[in-house]
Amino acid sequence: MALVLVTALLVFAAIQPMLQGNQERFSELGVLGPAQTIGGYPTSVVAGSPFLLYGYIGNHEGTASLYQLLVKVGNESTVVTNSTYARAPTILSYTHVLGQNQSVTFPLNLTLSQPGSGIRLVFELWTYDVTNASYQYSGLWNQLFLNVTSH
Repeated sequence: MALVLVTALLVFAAIQPMLQGNQERFSELGVLGPAQTIGGYPTSVVAGSPFLLYGYIGNHEGTASLYQLLVKVGNESTVVTNSTYARAPTILSYTHVLGQNQSVTFPLNLTLSQPGSGIRLVFELWTYDVTNASYQYSGLWNQLFLNVTSH
């Protein structure tokens, strides 16, 4: 019986490094409504009046990471994909360092100044690349369509 237990422990100890090395590395990006939940997003806001959303970033990259969330204002024709960031004006940026398996939720106090329909808020996650000494687009993004009224 003792031999079986010792053998099982040795096998587990031998494969443990392989299991840890095969863990997928990823980051998380979320946009939460004013109640800090998924949902309850505004569909219409008044130009010049602030409104509140929340951002969420999670780090599972295996090391500490420096993140930057950019909030951009575009329209229905603004292109953003997992490989192409939106070429639109940035209205807010948020920067935060997260250790492995850490996450942060933070307020996004936003104000849109120009009325319009089909306004597209684009939320992009960028990570700092130490080798290139610059932020790189992570391919993670989210969006919210709004109508912005004059009053």
